[in-house]
Amino acid sequence: MPRNTTAPAPEAAPSTPQDEQPARRYGPSLNRVQLVGRLAAQPELRFTPNGKAVTTLRLATNDRSGAADFHDVIAWGQDAEFAAQYLAKGRLVFVQGRLHSRSWTAQDGTPRRTVEVVAEELQALTPPPPAAGASVETPSDEG
Repeated sequence: MPRNTTAPAPEAAPSTPQDEQPARRYGPSLNRVQLVGRLAAQPELRFTPNGKAVTTLRLATNDRSGAADFHDVIAWGQDAEFAAQYLAKGRLVFVQGRLHSRSWTAQDGTPRRTVEVVAEELQALTPPPPAAGASVETPSDEG
């Protein structure tokens, strides 16, 4: 029977304090937001210098006590164009996306920070209000 001729593993060099830095651990994470609320303002459509559509939305949600929380939502591309064309203040909307924080320095020199929802899905949950001057048809008793 052949003998195992593998050499033993060499011993590791002794560690120094700077080698003993804690290893960073990157575990599973999730950045997902789902909100249902009413638009607190008209969507604001603008375009980046390279022509990409971006719309900002202000969404109001309520907790069980009735207190309102306001969320800044950013939609890009086709979602931005959809929001600007079909959504309006007061409409009930479903938003799914992720949280994104950003920082900047205001004109007065104070540091500012905000957390926004970057929309990945937008869905209107209520029909649009009737257009101004549109007649509302009512069923008649004539048949």
